[in-house]
Amino acid sequence: MKEKQWNCKTPEVESNGGTDKRFSYAKIWWIGFGFLGVQLAFTTYNAFLPLMYREFIESRTLIGLLMGTDNLIGLLLIPVIGAWSDRVNSPLGRRLPFVLVALPVAALTFFAIPFAAAMLWTLIIAEIVFTAAMHSYRGPVISLMPDHTPPERRSTANGIINLMGGVGTLIAFGGLSLLYDIDPRLTFGIGAAVLFFTLVIVWLKSDRYPPYIDNSPVAAKNPIKEAAVGIRLLFEPAYRGQILVLAAMLSYFIGFAGLDAMFPIYGVETLELTEGRAAFILTTFAGSFLVFALLAGWIGTRIGKIPTMLWGLALVPVFFLVAIPVRDPVVIGAIFVLAGFAWALVNVQAMPLIADLGGRDRVGYYIGLYYIFTMTGQMVGPFVLGSAMDLLGNQGMFIAGAAVYALGFLLLRAGQRNLAEDPEEIARKSKLKEVENGPIGTAGDQ
Repeated sequence: MKEKQWNCKTPEVESNGGTDKRFSYAKIWWIGFGFLGVQLAFTTYNAFLPLMYREFIESRTLIGLLMGTDNLIGLLLIPVIGAWSDRVNSPLGRRLPFVLVALPVAALTFFAIPFAAAMLWTLIIAEIVFTAAMHSYRGPVISLMPDHTPPERRSTANGIINLMGGVGTLIAFGGLSLLYDIDPRLTFGIGAAVLFFTLVIVWLKSDRYPPYIDNSPVAAKNPIKEAAVGIRLLFEPAYRGQILVLAAMLSYFIGFAGLDAMFPIYGVETLELTEGRAAFILTTFAGSFLVFALLAGWIGTRIGKIPTMLWGLALVPVFFLVAIPVRDPVVIGAIFVLAGFAWALVNVQAMPLIADLGGRDRVGYYIGLYYIFTMTGQMVGPFVLGSAMDLLGNQGMFIAGAAVYALGFLLLRAGQRNLAEDPEEIARKSKLKEVENGPIGTAGDQ
């Protein structure tokens, strides 16, 4: 018998059939400040590190490689931290210990980046320390959303999270990018201050023992070994649907990260903009995502996560190909508005789709898997699109981006066919089971 691949044992309603009073959308908005900080920091980092490297390096391929290889540290940390955060027995719960340690380190090194840019080797060191700290923070803080949300509401809740992330991206492109032309230290200094602010909000508003995670004490295990075993299981036939879904996410993140990193160079050289204005153009993409994130979450709830993603993955390549001959920045911005809506259809559904795999006791680990594949895409994306620019001219960025998004569509469709059951059907069965059996107790009930 084929093993069931979706395991959602999360309580969603009370036994009387009413809404679950433990769930609050207001709390999700507050938790979303954590993702706001993540997106602000990484958006700023991706937009301006290539320009800093350009002062030392001519090859676009090598710049893309440098922008990607630092994420190798993230690939090593993400599954380990995710598995570890599922099993921590702490007065602060599972996730918050990692948040409290990692984010201050990330903020301080983020502040130091423009000072380190005086020399190539110090810039590389600052970049590596920043990404290591940020990736140690990213998985646990994102896991707070499914920890606080029942599966049937995770698309809408992730729309809120992505809306907050869109605010962070918009601040980076619409505010910090303009400060870069005045003084890069202003851009990174203010960004670091915002990171510290988001830490305070997440600390004050997160439950120590969220209701949708198993808070009971667990035996300590080697997180490295546990993560390795879990990854190895993905390559067994019973998990073919899961691995195809994750591969689709890897593919389309190559296009997203490559565009994010290489467009400032495209804007300077092809559209003849200043460095700050070139990065500012991406505000249209981020702003569109921001506006449509909640709508995308609602659509995902109505028609399903995977169908919504497939629509988005079909549209993005079309917009990229249309942009190839355009040299007017205003028209490029209009195209990015449409592409931002399509990207919202994809990205708002993705993390809830993966989080449902973890049930109540392995959410952090499966969020870790999500980031392994998406960060691999981010690692190679600048290199792939940078290489296409070297081979085909700067328009190669859009050609390669369209190709990897189209590949993501094909892989996700194949994954949908290979999943044991539709995720929405699993969530419905989980809901009925909870009504019959009652919810699993949390630490607060013990």
